[in-house]
Amino acid sequence: MRGPTDPWAILASMPKLEPVEITAGKLHLRPWIPADIDEIHAACQDPDIQRWTRMPTPYMQVDATSYVTEFAPRQWEQGHGAPFAVLDATSGSVLASVALMRVTDDGLAAVGYWCAPGARGQGVVTQAVGVVGRWAFHTLGIERLEWTSGVGNWASRRVAEKNGFTIEGTLRRGLVLHGTRLDCWIGSLLSDD
Repeated sequence: MRGPTDPWAILASMPKLEPVEITAGKLHLRPWIPADIDEIHAACQDPDIQRWTRMPTPYMQVDATSYVTEFAPRQWEQGHGAPFAVLDATSGSVLASVALMRVTDDGLAAVGYWCAPGARGQGVVTQAVGVVGRWAFHTLGIERLEWTSGVGNWASRRVAEKNGFTIEGTLRRGLVLHGTRLDCWIGSLLSDD
């Protein structure tokens, strides 16, 4: 019998996340759409994106298509995540990806991100992570937002620190990337930080 504390019952009862669009200054965040497939595929050819994320390597057009048309919509529909395309608000070009992941109904979530090579060094991901964090805290009621990254990914760590994440330590072999278990940093941002 499944009671109210059964974790499977909790997951089964998670509400759908309604897709939203957020404009913040020069950025526009929205769910991924099929028109983004070519740009996401091109950006994800970058060696740093492939090195530090869990995406398939090599990253093929079919991977971008599957992500945009199957995985991302399913995350919204099942209430497990909110994958956002980060766009230039004027041109509409894809600059980055910021995703709220592993959303639970007890107030926990994680954040993950990557930045297209041409948009780096402009504060795009820092601003987008801040926008998604505020939305998660104020709209979804998230209480703890977690960030992890492989040790050595200083660009990712700078984004987390600029957004006020407390670096809590290093998880020994806490992350698997491309079949290799690596040490990773972990940090958190609380709703009342």
